[in-house]
Order: sequence, then structure tokens, then C-alpha cells
Amino acid sequence: MPFGAGHELVCLISRTALWSFFTDIKLENAHLAPTDIPLIVAATHHNMVVDPAVLSVTFPGQRRLHYWAKNTMFKHPYAKVFLENCGVVPVDRTTKENSLLYSSTFDVLRLGEAVAVFPEGTSHTLPRLGLYKDGASFAALEYAKLLLENPQPNSDGSLPKQAAVLPVGIVYPEKSKYRSVVIVRYGEPIYIDKYLKVYLEEPKKGAKQLTRDIELATEKLTVNAPNWEIRDSAEMARHLLFPGENGLMKDYVPVTQSLIDCMTEIGAKDPSITTLQHSLRVYKMELEDLRLKDSHIANYNEKNITAASTTVELLRRTLTSLLDLPLFLPGLMVHLPLYVAGYFAGKSEIYEEVRAQNKIFFGLALLPLIYIFAFLWGWYVIFGGTFFGFFVAVATLGVFVWYHNVSIDERYENFKDLTGRWRLFDAVVLGRGMWRRKERILQLKLLRQENLVALRHMIKTHKSDNGEVHQVWLAIRRRVQELGDTSKLHGRRRMLAKQFEWSFEG
Repeated sequence: MPFGAGHELVCLISRTALWSFFTDIKLENAHLAPTDIPLIVAATHHNMVVDPAVLSVTFPGQRRLHYWAKNTMFKHPYAKVFLENCGVVPVDRTTKENSLLYSSTFDVLRLGEAVAVFPEGTSHTLPRLGLYKDGASFAALEYAKLLLENPQPNSDGSLPKQAAVLPVGIVYPEKSKYRSVVIVRYGEPIYIDKYLKVYLEEPKKGAKQLTRDIELATEKLTVNAPNWEIRDSAEMARHLLFPGENGLMKDYVPVTQSLIDCMTEIGAKDPSITTLQHSLRVYKMELEDLRLKDSHIANYNEKNITAASTTVELLRRTLTSLLDLPLFLPGLMVHLPLYVAGYFAGKSEIYEEVRAQNKIFFGLALLPLIYIFAFLWGWYVIFGGTFFGFFVAVATLGVFVWYHNVSIDERYENFKDLTGRWRLFDAVVLGRGMWRRKERILQLKLLRQENLVALRHMIKTHKSDNGEVHQVWLAIRRRVQELGDTSKLHGRRRMLAKQFEWSFEG
């Protein structure tokens, strides 16, 4: 099935939206994706239409992907033309005959192309993978059966190849947050041969076996916890042990999963680890309730949270922001309607898996209007509406948009840091707000230190007798090696090195 201009247009819009919303989309093990055989790409589904957008614009080798859609969507002639132009494959869900259900999918696979599916069926926000359905397995096995029973060549004389299933984990450390990170992890392709014999004898059993193996392979690519308490406590533990990294850390998935596994395993035997899990989650929930981040409390590692210290920290960050404001203010003013719309789009949606989608949709709707207005204003007001001014205005707008997007990350982080320092100042110095905010913040500092001491004790105690703890320990030691000689470090890197000094003790 050929792709048309509609597919390129959708990918262009998706690429622009993702580039604007996310800081980075990191690919891991992309070399595992085969380039010369038909593929059924089985991906996780945690973020609505963002998932197919991420897959389509980042798939290795710029290989185009088909997606399934109900055949009823093809009834309208214009919709049919557009969907086929985009490479969407119809699926007839009214039939129970697999050969008819996936007939259009088989046509695509015979041409050596790739079909992306989401075995979880629906997008969700769970602490682990959702239940995998058998659709991808039936499609792969029915196609293998078709080639076995009817190995006729394609219309161009080429022989169709067997398809493989490629497990893909799309991981969002903060999936609904603006300027967050996406991690796309590829697994080893699963070849169908060993399942086909069972499938020919017992179709349902063969499909279930393949589905289970796809699910197990995808579990290794993603972060999975038995419940939210352990997931939240592991996330908070990672924040404390690896300050300032979060989704930007290159080993986010293995480190987070190791923390989940070791807390689950050791916690089943050691009540103190269960207590630590609860304490970490309380710390996380208190931060969220006070609208603070761990970094705001971490600033006071070596000093007390007092009226003087919070005032000095606020003034320091405010002065830095004011010095930077002339460079950032024009871009902020132009994009302000976009940020306001995105903020309310996120606030009005109760389901987290829908928030990023809504923010992006609102942004895409407003962005052309904002840039058209900015261009016309620049052309007529600054460049006098001249013929030459038209091209200068276009070039200026392009540079302006590029500069804003490449500089937004650091300034957005600075803005969030300034907001947090203001909240500390407001609670500690001005004493405003209900629910004993000042006392709670002072207790948070103590709770953070207690959690950090307990975490470090767990790591040092179990690094030799627990494989998952050992993996976390190795990740910490890699940071120490990357920092090098601490006596030669300055500024932020020296402060970061001090966070790892405990790993040299004992």
C-alpha cells in the first residue's frame, strides 16, 4: 500500500508538535529493528495519539509505519482517500475469520512493509503494562500460515518474506509535562517459526504463547511495578540518589526498574525497607501538595531553612532571571497565549494520558495564528511592508522561533526554580498560607535527610548480595568516574560530586 502526501503532512505536523513539546526523544537499541523484512511493531500505549506520532517520526531508518483502523472509518469516500494516503490499514472487526479480519494487513506485509499496533488496546496510566491482547499475534501467525499454505509471488514477481514482531517500549518519565523526555527502547525481534507449529494445531494456544513472549520482552524495555506505592517510592529514591537527572539520565529505565525490584524483594523480608518505601512516598506526596520539587529542598542540604537563607536564595535567582529577561522576554510574550492555553488544557483533563495530547492539540491550533500575526507585525511595523522586508521578516521569524525553542529548556527550569523559591519565601518569611506550611517544609527537610540516609544504607548493605541493588550501585559509581577528580571541579559539578561522596565511605 503506497504512502502519499497525506502521510508526509501528518509526519511533518507530528514532528513539529513533538519538537515543540518534548525536550528530547531518545532511541535505545535502534539497531535491533530489522530493515529488510516485514514487521509487526508491538508498542506500549501510555499517551494516546502521542505514541503513534513518536513512533512514526523516529522509527529507525525513517521506515514508514502503517496503523490499524476500524473499516467503518473508510466508508466516507474522502475519509477513505485520506486514510489510505496516510497508510492506514482497515480492520474488519465484524468478522471472526482471521483471514478476513487481517486481509489488508497481509497485503501490506507481503510488500515487506511495517505495521505498528498497540497490544494493550487502549491508552492508560498504570504502574505497569496493561493486559496484552492477542490481535498482533493472530495477525503475525495468520500471515505465516498464509505464506506456508499459499506461497505465491507478489505481482512484481518478488517472493514475500516471513514477518517478525518487534517489541517497543515507549517510556515517559513525566508524560504530561511540557519539555519532558521520551525514551523509545527497541527489543530483539521475535520470529514466528517456533510458534507456527503449535498455531496450526491449536490456534488460540499458539497465539497466547506469542502474546506472552511479546509481553515479557516489552516488560524488559519498560518500567513496571506491582502498585503505585512501590512505583512512586522508587521514582523518589531515584531523584534522591541521582540528583538533577530524572528523564535525562541515560539509564533511566534500568535504574528505576532495579530500584522497584530491590525494594519489592528486600521489602518482603525487611520491615525497615517497607517503612522506607512508605516514607519516600509521603515525601513525594508532600512535595506535590506544597507544589515544590526535591531540588528546592536539596538546596538546603548544608544549611537551615531560615528567613535569611530563603530570602538570599530568592534574591539570587531573581537577579539571575532579571539579567536574562531582555533575551527571553520577546519570545515569552509571543508564545504566552500558547502557554496559557496549554496550562488550562492540562488542568481541565482528569486523565493524565490525555493531557499531553490536549496540550499539543491546543498548541497546534494556536501556533499558526500566533506566527502569522508575528510575521505580519514584523513585516509591516518593523520592515515597512516592503517587498524586501517580506523576506527579511520570514527569515527573522524563523530565527526567532528556533532561538526560543533551543533556549526554552534552561529558562523554563529556571522559572520553575524561581517559583519554588518564591513559595519557600512565602511560607517561611511571609508566613502566609494555611495548613502550617512553614512547619511542613521544615519537616520535609528532615524527612528528606532521613530517606537519603536510609537509601544509602540499603545500597551499601545489599550491594553485594542483591543483583538489583548492585546495578544501582554500579550506576552511582559510573557517575563518580565520569565526574573525575573532584578537586578540579567547580560550581554545579562540584556540588554534584558532593552528593556522591558517601559512596567512598566504608
